[in-house]
Amino acid sequence: MKAAVAAKPLVRAAVLGADVSRSRSPDIHQAAFRALEIEGSYEAHSVSARGFRSLVRSLARDGYRYVNVTIPHKNAAAAMATTRSAAVRASGAANTLILDVAKKRGASKSGRARAALKIRAENTDGPGMLAALRDLGAEAAGATAVVVGAGGAAAGAASALTAAGARVRVVARRPAVGRAMKARLPARQRALITVVTWDEAGLAGALAGAAIVVSAVPAAAWDAPAACAGLEAIDPSAAVLEMAYGAETPLARAVRGRARRYADGLGMLVHQAAVAIRLALGQEPPLPALFRSVA
Repeated sequence: MKAAVAAKPLVRAAVLGADVSRSRSPDIHQAAFRALEIEGSYEAHSVSARGFRSLVRSLARDGYRYVNVTIPHKNAAAAMATTRSAAVRASGAANTLILDVAKKRGASKSGRARAALKIRAENTDGPGMLAALRDLGAEAAGATAVVVGAGGAAAGAASALTAAGARVRVVARRPAVGRAMKARLPARQRALITVVTWDEAGLAGALAGAAIVVSAVPAAAWDAPAACAGLEAIDPSAAVLEMAYGAETPLARAVRGRARRYADGLGMLVHQAAVAIRLALGQEPPLPALFRSVA
């Protein structure tokens, strides 16, 4: 008699953001499941800030193993977690929530088993960004880097760059938000960050002599000519990494002819997804398969 074959575990996961209708995350994670021979499903859920927390809890109750989080919910994701990685504590932002619903002993007054939701927050944007910069031939250690933006994505970028030894100039439309982001970091990393206003003079001054430029704002933020004013100061040898991806962006057009090395965020998305999968499932997905899924 043949021995019974154990059923493969079903992994359910999703990406959550304000608008993830065009997200490539499902392609990447499903490719990882196939490569790792995991029976799994991965969905995209667009959700408002008001509905974010309740959706996470609902997915956890439905057995989802992890969710990835994108704009604008990364700070909310960190805030609702029960445990946070060092990267999340430093940046105040999370892009991966690993979910665990454990039944408590006893029952509620209704007679139903009680459950405790544990949420572990991780931020894989930093490792993903550093790997994408290496793909461009840029190393953070000892470099001067510019991060445009002051939201959750920018916080993860600034934290990772300073942890790797880069000096970071944060360019923010609201410098107070940038300074609050800086204040969350350990003292050693705070000493490596300066915050300037995103106007022509601020951007031009920040770009002068910078070897790395990271745009951590939505692609549309570069639509206005005033946003791009100051880009003429970019060093032609600088590596420009934009976290947004998709059709050619306004920043991609603006830096053409000014910087020889540019990449959108698709490579970073692949790298950070691989780290998230390893953290959530304990298995290392093969990068070539993930890159093929978005080619």
